[in-house]
Amino acid sequence: MDEPPIKRGPGRPTHDEIGAGQRRAQILATAADLFERRGYAAVSLGEIAAAVGVSKAALYHHFPNKGAIYAEIMRDVLRRIGESIERTVRGPGPVAAKLQILAEVAIVWVASDADLDAMMRDADEHLAPTQRTEIDLAHRKVLRALEDLMREGISRGELGEGDPRLLAHAFWSLLGGFSGRPGSDAGFQGRPEVADAVVALFLQGAAKVDG
Repeated sequence: MDEPPIKRGPGRPTHDEIGAGQRRAQILATAADLFERRGYAAVSLGEIAAAVGVSKAALYHHFPNKGAIYAEIMRDVLRRIGESIERTVRGPGPVAAKLQILAEVAIVWVASDADLDAMMRDADEHLAPTQRTEIDLAHRKVLRALEDLMREGISRGELGEGDPRLLAHAFWSLLGGFSGRPGSDAGFQGRPEVADAVVALFLQGAAKVDG
């Protein structure tokens, strides 16, 4: 007598679903590498498919177009950045130490060919309005996490009175010039002493202190 088929538990994925998820992740990882090195416009769907080892038809099974791939990559990048900032904000210690952690992550550990600003510009130029809106919302969430850190510093007397939103934008922009490809091209990326100098510049300014 045949045994009854084993039933999946509720919410448990099938083998096909697991395989599809792995293939989707492979497509995203491969496309992200191509986009970071060459930019959105220079990369075709055919190149992504060839690099993954699938046909373009198989690629369309997971994503309707190149813009959808790019938008998902950008959302994931910004999500991971935001989660990293949120973990740092929730952690113990003074705000200066938290800023130091964020600067070291951005300047020392971010890949030397990464260029978030360039990717954001590509998104603005090439993606559909709904995709740009989704990325913009993810970007704002990152800045809100930084804003919370600045607000904490002000409330604890570690930062001077000021607009926490302005401070968040200033620190974010400062990091952007020293991390990834911009920092690498200038010879700053990957150097811990640069992270120290950037945090000191943000906290103390560039003016000479007498005494």
